[in-house]
Amino acid sequence: NGEYILNNKCQKDLVTNNIWGIVIDDNGNVVWKHNLPKEIPLNYSLQDVATFSKGYIENYPVFTWKQGNDLLVLGYPKNSYSKFMTNYLPLSAIQKTPFLFLIMLVSNIAILFIVYYLSKRNVMLKISPILNGIDKLSHGETVTLNINGELEEIGNRINETSLQLKKQNQARANWISGVSHDIRTPLSMIMGYADRISSSLNVEENARKQANIIKIQSVKIKNLVQDLNLVSQLNYNVQPHQEKPVHFCKLIREIVAEYLNSNINNKFEFELNLNHNTEQITIIGDERLLCRAIQNIISNSINHNENGCIISVRLEINGNNLELVISDNGKGISEKELQKIQSTPHYLQSTDNRLDLRHGLGLLLVKEIISIHKGTVSISSALNKGFSTTISLPINNQ
Repeated sequence: NGEYILNNKCQKDLVTNNIWGIVIDDNGNVVWKHNLPKEIPLNYSLQDVATFSKGYIENYPVFTWKQGNDLLVLGYPKNSYSKFMTNYLPLSAIQKTPFLFLIMLVSNIAILFIVYYLSKRNVMLKISPILNGIDKLSHGETVTLNINGELEEIGNRINETSLQLKKQNQARANWISGVSHDIRTPLSMIMGYADRISSSLNVEENARKQANIIKIQSVKIKNLVQDLNLVSQLNYNVQPHQEKPVHFCKLIREIVAEYLNSNINNKFEFELNLNHNTEQITIIGDERLLCRAIQNIISNSINHNENGCIISVRLEINGNNLELVISDNGKGISEKELQKIQSTPHYLQSTDNRLDLRHGLGLLLVKEIISIHKGTVSISSALNKGFSTTISLPINNQ
């Protein structure tokens, strides 16, 4: 008979969800209604239908369905749905959608990369001083970090560790210096008495020879103690050194001349080869320490070759460095011993009970001295084929 009837289940659903409904005929009149709010009109023009079919009736979001020649409209509570009044896009916009999506993707990746880069840069700026500080600590250098923010506690801990290491190093150096000082006094007495006995005509010849051996070995002990003290001071950065321009060629010539004038055994010969281009070239360093390093190398060749040898001293320019090569044609050392010296700088080997110490502490002292002058030391040797030490120091270009 043309009437609309709503079954019980549908009525219950509409009431539960607070939904109202109307049916509009083709003349714009409401022919059926359910739970209709008072502000909802009962007549609609074509313009009204065209408008609310996309959106709202009196701010109620509505949805429409065709029922024969009529129109079913269901209205939902206010603010329950948000509806877009347009549901179309230009074809050109749709065609550009993949391109726009690609631009958005690239933009997001670029933004992500920028954020990552800035974040990483910020972290590295904060971590870099800490890493540098740890690296310096590993090389025995003191560190003072001034770090704020999240990493402040780490910086403070590193500063505390550096301070403790500095105190320990100072204590070790002071202890070695004290022991060295305590040894000097009785050693000087031994050397004095031994010298007096060895030169006395009232003593048997055999006793004089033994006293002379005591004197020689005492000198070696004295030099060893001095080297040990100097090594510890350099190693713990408590040895003051004064840097100034040094004419290295002149220094080498003076050192060799000193050995030649010291009544050295005739079994030892010197070959001096100083490139004339090195005459006026200087290096920045402590002349006293550099002299000690060169003397140690030459003394090694003398002390470890009792049958004599030829000591070659060569100085030349190698790029931006002065290269000093001191070598001998003595008995040298085995490859195994050479590896031990290179891998364990404090390695010492006594060849016999006369305290003839092999290349070890002397080379360590040389390495420490050259290291503070920003130079390098390399050694090479083979059994019965001599020993060679090469020192490279940066040229003073000022």
